Amino acid sequence: MNQLLEKIGINGKLQKNFGAILILAFSGSVIFGLPFFRFDYYDVYISTYHLTNTQMGIFGTVIGVFGIISYLFGGIVADGLPIRKIIVISLFATGIGGLLHLLPLGFTGLLFIYALWGISTTFAFWPACVKAVRVMSDEDSYGKAYGFFEGTQNVGGAVIALIAVIIFRFGTTSMENEVLAMKYAIIFYSFVNIAMAIFAMYTVKDEKILLDAEPVSFKGIAEVIKNPAVWIICLVSFCNHVFCLSIYYYIPYVTDILGAGVAFGAMLGVFRKFGSIGGNIIGGYLADTFGTAKIMLLAFVVMLAGQVIMLFVPASSGTTLIISVLFVCILVFFHMNYAMAWTMMSEGAVPVKYCGTAAGLICTAGAIPETFVSLLAGNIIDNNPGEAGYKYFFTFLAVVIAFGLCLILVWRKYLKHAKIDKSQQDEKAMEDLKQYV
Repeated sequence: MNQLLEKIGINGKLQKNFGAILILAFSGSVIFGLPFFRFDYYDVYISTYHLTNTQMGIFGTVIGVFGIISYLFGGIVADGLPIRKIIVISLFATGIGGLLHLLPLGFTGLLFIYALWGISTTFAFWPACVKAVRVMSDEDSYGKAYGFFEGTQNVGGAVIALIAVIIFRFGTTSMENEVLAMKYAIIFYSFVNIAMAIFAMYTVKDEKILLDAEPVSFKGIAEVIKNPAVWIICLVSFCNHVFCLSIYYYIPYVTDILGAGVAFGAMLGVFRKFGSIGGNIIGGYLADTFGTAKIMLLAFVVMLAGQVIMLFVPASSGTTLIISVLFVCILVFFHMNYAMAWTMMSEGAVPVKYCGTAAGLICTAGAIPETFVSLLAGNIIDNNPGEAGYKYFFTFLAVVIAFGLCLILVWRKYLKHAKIDKSQQDEKAMEDLKQYV
């Protein structure tokens, strides 16, 4: 196994901890299935629970609000608590939420479930994973480390989503009951989370992952807040998550407006995850070779071009293939961009000691879009029926991508000035040293 990893350029700490990173990635692939599965079965979900597009958006707002609160404190917790406890509790609580979802709930009951998921899938889980990956890899391999982490996570999520689609298809064909078929998919997602929690309990070794963990403390907040790099990364994360949440609306656009089947839309959801193979992993190698800023700049340019082209493609059944190809192309570069955002912390010299706290703040910025994106999209689509609503929302999305592109240009200038400042500090230190020689 080590020989194979060496052939693909994985050495040092990353090679030693590669298995542990894959476990973290698979945990991440499982835990986000339930909070967002409603998008893959959008039309069936709405009809089953008698919801409007706006109410569907409110679920995303609930996840976002609880996510902001969770991430804000979870990042600090992630710098101190054992990661095994964080993973096991998060996965188990998410699975229980899925089983509760099977009860005959109304809109209010569903809000409670999404509030639970807003805590269980965020809090310390994600900041802990981000810090662990950085600790378990070398500085010259951060791109590959986060690339494989995000890529494996999305591929694992794609496999899980594909199995869910097969279960859904079996339910619709054998029983001709889409509602019951969707509930079977929920049961599958729930038990996969619980099973992964049990697996993580016996396989995750805390001493291997977080060797530099310190007692939970708030002293790192001041260090993180005054670092300009963190705030730029926060804004980039904000743009990334706006797009990440908006991706789901391509599927109802294809099914509801272009006339494709529900199963085809669910398969697009699967392809969305497989797009990470070309984005996350290859992007990681490119980032380690050419630098994070250059690769992210390329990714934003391609995403913006693809989104603008999509706005001018007519909405008809004959353009389904064109829209789908554009969708996949945009996604490949989005995944490239999304994974590399975490390497910005090392490129911007954010201390490893406070990496969890920084990741918590960055995740908080990333969670803010969850409070309004789904609600905004649902409101626009409800108030502008048909193609117009989606086109308006996609225009908003193009503006956000353009803003992200501008942020990367700012980031490149910041890195140049940071290097100058560092060299000046080194020169001053040498002059001070000469006084004593």
